Amino acid sequence: MKRIFTIISLLVLLGVLIFKENLIKRPEGFSGEGCLFCHKEMSDSDRSHPVSAFGCSSCHLGNPYSLDEKRAHATLIKNPGDFRVVEMTCGKTGCHGEIVGRVKKSLMATNRGILKVVQDEWGNEHKGALVPEKPLDVRDLYGKQSPSNVPLDLYRKMCGGCHLWKEKAGGKGEVGKRGGGCSDCHVVDVVDVEKQQNQGSLLIQHPEMTTRIPSENCVKCHNRSARIGLSYFGRFESAGYGTPYEGGNLSSRRLSGNRFYLDLPPDVHFEKGKMVCIDCHTATGLMGDGHSYDKMADQVDITCEACHSPRFTSKVGAPRFKLGFSPVQSLANRLAFLNGKIPEPEKRPIALTRKGTPLYNLQKVNGKPVFYRKMDGQPLTLQGVSELKNAHHNLKGHDRLSCQACHSAWIPQCYGCHLTYEKSVLQKDWISGKKTPGKWKEARSYLRFRKPALGVRGDGRIFPISPCQVFFSAFDDAGQYIKADSFINLNLSAFDPHTTREKSRTCIDCHADPKTIGLGEGILSRNGGKRVFRPTHQPT
Repeated sequence: MKRIFTIISLLVLLGVLIFKENLIKRPEGFSGEGCLFCHKEMSDSDRSHPVSAFGCSSCHLGNPYSLDEKRAHATLIKNPGDFRVVEMTCGKTGCHGEIVGRVKKSLMATNRGILKVVQDEWGNEHKGALVPEKPLDVRDLYGKQSPSNVPLDLYRKMCGGCHLWKEKAGGKGEVGKRGGGCSDCHVVDVVDVEKQQNQGSLLIQHPEMTTRIPSENCVKCHNRSARIGLSYFGRFESAGYGTPYEGGNLSSRRLSGNRFYLDLPPDVHFEKGKMVCIDCHTATGLMGDGHSYDKMADQVDITCEACHSPRFTSKVGAPRFKLGFSPVQSLANRLAFLNGKIPEPEKRPIALTRKGTPLYNLQKVNGKPVFYRKMDGQPLTLQGVSELKNAHHNLKGHDRLSCQACHSAWIPQCYGCHLTYEKSVLQKDWISGKKTPGKWKEARSYLRFRKPALGVRGDGRIFPISPCQVFFSAFDDAGQYIKADSFINLNLSAFDPHTTREKSRTCIDCHADPKTIGLGEGILSRNGGKRVFRPTHQPT
């Protein structure tokens, strides 16, 4: 009897719900999702995801069959690109599953490189932190049994707000714009959408999704550490003096975090070609190739040679979506279609990166290489290395020189990076979102933008290197300095400064420069047939 009563009650409840749902009259001829009954003027996110074809629930889930707001929004996902749900949205069957799998292994998602460097620093100098045998990535820190030590605490509080696993929960400042998985790079115009929400308006303007990623989306993260996002556009983060003064006041040139900067010569690719980050950097180089790397140099597939000594596909392809043609050409056509500005290569030969991925914006037209800017499709004439008759690219003994070794005009150099750690003071952990004991402060001194020193990279090539002298000072609960836990360590990092100029360094710039040949800052002279070095700073 009790069971029959329960069944009858459920049927009555179901009938009430159906009746209530039908009180909301749908417009005649309306066959789309219930979402579009309210959001009928919703704009398309991009040309590949029109609302008329995809609707809303394909990406945002929710209940598309209900016209009641609470029930329709009950399981709604605000950001489909979030890595916590992406398998149900962008990465589901028939969409971008293969790409999602690659991106989750990329360095922008794992941060394996940063985590390894931070732990190596302490592993070499501080007995209290052992470097784990298995490389860590960000996901390991989100678990309940996540590892914990001093260098990982540094990462959590000073670096952990800049990776693709970070939830995009809004918030003020640059950190609030970071994270969100796929959306971190591919979504723009969020400000206009947030304005609609703050005004209480019905959301009708969808954030724009694009493969023409503006450099602002890159620089919001890449303005620290190597500072390549700043250097490329001619900005050097200076010391905190605020000079040169403007009308008796501190300089108005400010970066995020109230950091001052100076205007220096930008990279020639930006200065003359108005090229942005994505013009060089490819989908494979940024989103990964399916392997998990510890170094960005291993993941990035673009090189100077890819454009200035291009290697083109030997076999021409066929029109987009036609069966039986080269997979590389097929991908190039598809990428050009998604870009919407660059002409589709179709049967034109296209250039390849060092890993064999297509540079769909570098095509051979009438037998000559033509480079198309990705943001506007503007064609640029390329200057090949073989065309430079007066250049000295084949000097004996210079085989290992990278292009950057000679053509990088300057590099940010920080000789005094001072980290202080107060064990008992609370600070926000960007991974957990909570305040935990241990507060970090960062100070810098002796910042310079001189010509790069040169060093030998892991692959044997000569590359620009930047020094960073790290001072680490630990303080106990009483605020007393702990000498045993503190240390000083000099780091040298090899990377492309992104300050390329057409004019290269001279012979003297390298062979008579004490810093370039590894002696340090000072004066190198000859005395009695011998070289004599006088350092700027005498060792103590």
